[in-house]
Amino acid sequence: MRIYISSLKFSAAHMSHMIAYAKLFESLGHEPSFWLHKNYRKMLAGEQISPVIFYPDSFPIDVELALLYNPSTANIAASKKLIEHGAKVFYVYHEPWESFQQRLKDGLKQALKAFVAHYYSTRVLKYADIVIVPSNCALKLYNKSDEKYNKNVIMIPLLFDDELTSTLDISKKEYFSYIGRAFKGHSFDMYISLIKWIYTSGSNMKFEIATGTDIGKIVNSDGIIRKMINSGVLNVSHDRPLTNAEINQAYERSFCVWNVYRRSTQSGVLPKAFMFGTPVIASNIGSFPEFVRNGENGYLVDDYNFESLYKKLILVNENIGIMSQNCRNTFEKTFYWKAQVDKMKQIIENVLK
Repeated sequence: MRIYISSLKFSAAHMSHMIAYAKLFESLGHEPSFWLHKNYRKMLAGEQISPVIFYPDSFPIDVELALLYNPSTANIAASKKLIEHGAKVFYVYHEPWESFQQRLKDGLKQALKAFVAHYYSTRVLKYADIVIVPSNCALKLYNKSDEKYNKNVIMIPLLFDDELTSTLDISKKEYFSYIGRAFKGHSFDMYISLIKWIYTSGSNMKFEIATGTDIGKIVNSDGIIRKMINSGVLNVSHDRPLTNAEINQAYERSFCVWNVYRRSTQSGVLPKAFMFGTPVIASNIGSFPEFVRNGENGYLVDDYNFESLYKKLILVNENIGIMSQNCRNTFEKTFYWKAQVDKMKQIIENVLK
C-alpha cells in the first residue's frame, strides 16, 4: 500500500517523527512516501529521504493512506481531497484541548495560537479514519473534549528512530541542560533562576542551553549568566535553527535534562533524552507520570524549591550509570518505532476491513 506521511506546514521538529513512521510502515511491507510543505526542501537537501513531493505544488494521486502529522489549516482541504481519491486518513493529534486557562500557562500568545489550532484540528478530526494521540493523558483529554468529533482514537507514543550511533558513554555526561524551545510553558524562566542559584551556591555543576529561540536579552544583560558563560560553566546555543547533530550532541553530553513544565500532554524532549540515555527531571503533571519512574530514569517533582531540585540533580549524577541504561530501556520499549509495529499492523488491518 502506498502511504504518504504529510506535514503541510513547515516544522523542523516533526521530521524525525515522520521518518520513524516511514520506517514503521516500511517494516510492515508498505511503500512510504512524504508529502511536505515546500519549506522542507532546504532542510532535506542532501538527506537520503525519498520519495518526496511538495505542497502546494503536488498532490499524491497514488495515495492509499495518508498520515497527517502536523496541524495546519491546509489539512482540511487535503483531507477532503484524499477521501475523494479513496484514501484512508490517519491524523496524529498531539494536543487535545484542555482549557484556555490551562493554555495560558504557556503565555497569552501561545494560548491564542493553541485555540485557533484546536478549531482547525476539530474540522480535520471529522474526516479521519483513525486519530492518534501521544499519551494516555492526551487520550483522557480527547475523550473529554474531542470525542464528539471522532470516536476512532488510539494512543501511540511519540515515535523516533534510534539515533544513538555508538554505545552509551557516561563519561561524556557533564551538563544539566535545557534543550528545545525556550518559553513560559516549559518553565525556561525557572530553569534560568535555578542554574543561577546553583552556581552562586558554590556548586561545580555545569549547564547547557540548546534552543532555536532568541534568548539574547538574557545572555547579554544578566550579569550572572554572562559570568557563567565566560567561565565555561554554561554553554549556550540559541537564535538559529540547530541541526539534528547539534541537538543530539547536547543530549549525549547531558547527565540530566529539564522537563519541569507548567503544562504538558506530551514532550518530544523526554523520549529524545531517553534515546541518549539521559535522565530527566520532570513535573508530576500531564503525561510525565506515564513514562518517568522515580529513581530509575529520572525524577518527578511536586516541590519546585531550588534546594529540593538540586538534591534530585545530585542523585541523578551519582547514579548516572544505572539510570542511563534504564532510560535506554524505556526508549526501546516505548518510543522506538520498532516497539509499535504490532500495534500499527492491527490498526491498519482494522481500518481496511
